[in-house]
Amino acid sequence: MSDSPAPATDDGIEERGPAPPTTVGVRALLISGDIQTIDTLCHFMGQMAMHVEVCSDFALASSKLSHSKFEALILDFKQREEALELLKKLRQITSHKASVVIAILNSNEEMPDAFRAGASFVLVKPLSSQVLKRTLRVSYPLMVHERRRHFRCPSQISVHVSVGSRPEFAATSANISESGIALTNAPGLKVGDKVSLRLILPGTKISTKINAEVCWRDDAGSAGMQFVNVSMFVKEELATWLADRLEEYLQGNAVVKG
Repeated sequence: MSDSPAPATDDGIEERGPAPPTTVGVRALLISGDIQTIDTLCHFMGQMAMHVEVCSDFALASSKLSHSKFEALILDFKQREEALELLKKLRQITSHKASVVIAILNSNEEMPDAFRAGASFVLVKPLSSQVLKRTLRVSYPLMVHERRRHFRCPSQISVHVSVGSRPEFAATSANISESGIALTNAPGLKVGDKVSLRLILPGTKISTKINAEVCWRDDAGSAGMQFVNVSMFVKEELATWLADRLEEYLQGNAVVKG
């Protein structure tokens, strides 16, 4: 067993036991057809307030990964070849390149192949409760980071947009993430345009300036932009603001079961 990482919102929270002081509702896809493995993992992951979705079919799991974002993938290697193929495919999907992968192996001999295919952590059957809990504690902060990194906060604020020598105009944000922003009522922009954005995040008093590049637009005047060359100060400010919004969002959508 190795519990060190390799170099690297259905947004409800389902609590099945004591949760850590701060929970972020990470989403995990558990791919296994073994009832005992499923029960064991769901028990301990539920204690950490992870939202676990179970899937026993590899084709269905592949479809889910293509259409939904998961911060963690727990992959049972009982069907070894199918598991390796899915893991390799996962690392080719842009939105899952940094997802945390825990591989449940049949033997120690499978470790090299699992890590080469992209596993972050491995566990070997039979599962040890102590080792499983330790692995989840170590991997959880990585899952939280991935959750926050992809969180798009719905937020309608005024954004002042400058494009080259054209006059600055005001648009309205639709959502904001650590990597970009979507705007409405921003006509005249073209894919590839380099823009300068000026905005004030709700609850703050600091005017933030961010450079961005238009990566999509539509005929209704909406546009999506990816941030570029963001200063460390702005990155930290944006990450802190989004982390607070994510906690508020999850608390408002949490479902606690007894």
